[in-house]
Amino acid sequence: HSAIEGAKIAAAGILGAPPPAEETPWFWSDQYDLKLQIAGLFNGYDQFVLRGSMDAKSFAAFYLRAGQLIAVDAVNRPAEYAAGKMLIQRAARPDPAHLADEGVAMKSFLQA
Repeated sequence: HSAIEGAKIAAAGILGAPPPAEETPWFWSDQYDLKLQIAGLFNGYDQFVLRGSMDAKSFAAFYLRAGQLIAVDAVNRPAEYAAGKMLIQRAARPDPAHLADEGVAMKSFLQA
């Protein structure tokens, strides 16, 4: 990811074009039975929302600052990760109670 994004910035500089929009930083890793996916940076968060169960090894941790979603850490929750990454990019302000509610589909946040 870093190499591709860096190449885009370098190419824009060489061509005298404006730099591309910054993409939300992200990371993933498969560790045995765990799929770990992280998007954004949680530094300075003031609210933490958990969706799912840590005991069941299936959850997403959402971090907000002043109501804005700034990061998501997902374990075996690819839908939460994908939607969270897009919401971070959009500087979205999702309802924390809805984020925690597994009955609320993640795609509904993207339609709001």
